[in-house]
Amino acid sequence: MTGALGRRNRLLGACALVATAALVWACSDQGSAPGDARPRATTSPTSAQALRDGSLVSANSLANTRIGGPFQTALSYRFRAEWSGSVSGVRFYIVTNPSDRSGYSGGTGGTLRVTIEPDSGRRHVPSGVPIASQTLRTPNRGAFPLLQFAQPAQVVAGRLYHVVFTNVDPDPRRNYISVNALLSRDDGGLRRGLTGGYDVLLRAARDNGSDVTRWFPRSDDRDERYIPILDVVGNGEQHSGIGYMEVWVGNPKPIGGSRGVRQLFGAPAGRRITGAWLRVRRTKATSVPLQLSIQRAEGETLTTGNVSARAVPREGPGWVRVRFRKPVTAPAGTLIALTAKSRGGRAYEAYPIRKGTEFGFDPSTVFEGGYAQFSEGDSWIGWDQWGARDRRDGDLQFKIETAAD
Repeated sequence: MTGALGRRNRLLGACALVATAALVWACSDQGSAPGDARPRATTSPTSAQALRDGSLVSANSLANTRIGGPFQTALSYRFRAEWSGSVSGVRFYIVTNPSDRSGYSGGTGGTLRVTIEPDSGRRHVPSGVPIASQTLRTPNRGAFPLLQFAQPAQVVAGRLYHVVFTNVDPDPRRNYISVNALLSRDDGGLRRGLTGGYDVLLRAARDNGSDVTRWFPRSDDRDERYIPILDVVGNGEQHSGIGYMEVWVGNPKPIGGSRGVRQLFGAPAGRRITGAWLRVRRTKATSVPLQLSIQRAEGETLTTGNVSARAVPREGPGWVRVRFRKPVTAPAGTLIALTAKSRGGRAYEAYPIRKGTEFGFDPSTVFEGGYAQFSEGDSWIGWDQWGARDRRDGDLQFKIETAAD
């Protein structure tokens, strides 16, 4: 992070919600409060892709942005409407101070004003003209509030809109709260294709009080990208967004020897599986390739391909891709798996992202019909996290490529 604002405003801002009887915040040293990100021109985003093809999200951690606070910060979650009609509400992720840290919230927590605004059409930033608005007194509504608009917003399928968060408290510098997003670093080949029109934009004052009206991508580094945690809700029970709300980065599982990871999913109807993407990290110098396979859940290999060791990032997780020389078709709904293994020792590792359905995010905002597992000897089991074993609410960061039969 550069500049005086960045140095003064850095926080230990990546948190994970521990699912216990009480909500406890476990935080790591990743993430930040609003930084002195250099404004860069935004590009026209591609169309959103169906989540049924994978989790389609890159995430290294959570990262908070203070709404209000010392730099009068506002935040925008950009999305592309998937239907023509109304948007009646939005669900998102708010953060207060954990027991052992400060800076996420202050004073009373302030009052969030949440609006839906059309895209400006220029630089793809908010237009400044709300078409729906509602306020939320914080932090009394829990970490994942569903905020319903008194007058729903009318949207048109395919057009860009923004969920804009501002703090309308009389003293927003003192009374503020944070909103959480996913943070990815160096996510490579799938950078734009993963999340379509979704993006996170920031508006904040600099030390001299300037630029309070200018929006720019929320980023403290050119290799960073913020992704909204968001469920856009329509009156007709429509939902769109990204409902992953946690990253199990502190609990990666090894890939090598008898150990591996896999993502269970149902075979797509009328489609051949031609390739796959997986977000993974190389943990040591090795020449042994990473092997990606499509297998039946009971273990029979249907097709396989190798990724050279040097194509797998080592400094942090990154996307790798394999194209299967032998595309495979399985009966629709058959439980199969994208499996990652290697003949070497612990040469690679991967970790999941957590589905937010337990906290009210609609199942359509995450990958349905499967979950991440790791191998314990000859058996497979769901991830262990927060004291629970065989969890079925995590997905690997993955994508399946298909073609018509």
